[in-house]
Amino acid sequence: MSDAPAPSAPPGGYRYGGLYRPTWANIVLAISYICRGRRRSLAADGVLAFRHVRVAPLVRGEDRIPELGPFVVVANHYERPGLWMAWPALHVSHLVQLRTGQDIRWVAIQEWEDYRFHGIPVPPRVTRAIFERAYAAYGIIGMPQPSAPAASRAAAIRSVVDVVRGGGIVGLMPEGTVGATPELLPAREGVGTFLSLLTGTGASVVPVGLFEEEGHMVASFGSPFRPDLQVGVDRTELDRRIREQVMHAIRDQLPPALWGSYRSAETSDPS
Repeated sequence: MSDAPAPSAPPGGYRYGGLYRPTWANIVLAISYICRGRRRSLAADGVLAFRHVRVAPLVRGEDRIPELGPFVVVANHYERPGLWMAWPALHVSHLVQLRTGQDIRWVAIQEWEDYRFHGIPVPPRVTRAIFERAYAAYGIIGMPQPSAPAASRAAAIRSVVDVVRGGGIVGLMPEGTVGATPELLPAREGVGTFLSLLTGTGASVVPVGLFEEEGHMVASFGSPFRPDLQVGVDRTELDRRIREQVMHAIRDQLPPALWGSYRSAETSDPS
């Protein structure tokens, strides 16, 4: 989830599909579960949501999804006018559950720092309170902003590590935000270090590229891998190299029009 401005025009040579809007019935159902504190499955609610989408979503490489955890799904933060990033996340959640029988525990930002509703500023504490209720219902792990106290971020990281150590599945969007179009943005600093911690517990990384093709939403899975942790480099450099490895694995599942910050061949070698 992001508080960044919504994307505008598509990149050259790329076409957006139709509008994605939940039905009022599904909105009321989700709100009722959140307000009552009832646990829900994103995968199951994704099935309900996509029943009303005119063009069915597609999947490629579903046989590359491991049948058992632990693993970390890493995806591009795909969002554009008329399609909020939650829709691709629902699609991926459903596909992973079909393969594994488990729900993904997505990691999302705990609050929006500069959010406006119809031009009216909404304090971060308000978005945080809303997100806490929704995250509890859907098993999402809230990650505090980088400016938050170190103790609160450490607690969230421990929660993610515990999921992986328990054989669970975690989902991340390393960019953490959206740009003017759905083209790839640089992964946020620290993501590489975070992933090295998770893969150090035995988890693999499963890249998935999210995009649209002829009106269809597509989730294209790449082969699972473990980033090269490369002994002998400092923490900052290791973080950079792992970010490069992971983002290029995602890039390889996307059409060239969406390669964005990872378009240059010069950045294809993280070493």
